[in-house]
Amino acid sequence: MDPAHFPGREIEIKLNLGSFTNYLKLIGFLGRIEHEESQLNAFFDTEERHLAKAGWALRVRVENSRGLVTIKSISSEKGAAFIRQEVESQISRAEALEILNLRADVMSLAILPIEHIVSQVGKIAVSKLVQFENTRQKKLFKIGDYNYILEIDKTEFNDGSVDYELELELSDASRIDVVEDKLRKVFTSLNIPYEPQSESKFARALAKASIF
Repeated sequence: MDPAHFPGREIEIKLNLGSFTNYLKLIGFLGRIEHEESQLNAFFDTEERHLAKAGWALRVRVENSRGLVTIKSISSEKGAAFIRQEVESQISRAEALEILNLRADVMSLAILPIEHIVSQVGKIAVSKLVQFENTRQKKLFKIGDYNYILEIDKTEFNDGSVDYELELELSDASRIDVVEDKLRKVFTSLNIPYEPQSESKFARALAKASIF
């Protein structure tokens, strides 16, 4: 099992790129991409939405060479940044695929995210709510004296729609304003509207699937 950060905190800026054209503009500006990751994501909860009511979202992700099980709390916002608790553990890619294909139960895993869920809401039976695909391109980008990884996402939902966004994770909330200022200048230079993404991919997937 991969060590998980517990309790962990995720500080993430999310910007809506709005269109494929803007996505291409940003990719072209950044130049050579260091890494591309294909991600298949699914979110789980009970029929009564016990996890949502307790303030948590449970995600299982399949990546190129691994699987991830993550729980995230309801976020607070500071500017374009989302700040929330996060607990994440790595599993094998094969295990994650078995869970997404409903041939294995994510709640049977002996890992920190699941242990935390059990401690919060007890042993529950979850089902898959939504699933979507994401292609993530990563680029190292210097802002001031710090290097950040820009994550440029193309997300394909089950209704056929596609969203494009930029994500950037920070380790220190005190850097949010500096990072936002730099990103705003980059977007302005590329004639891309600077639009913080107000909803998570999970929330958008639920809305597109008419699950409330």
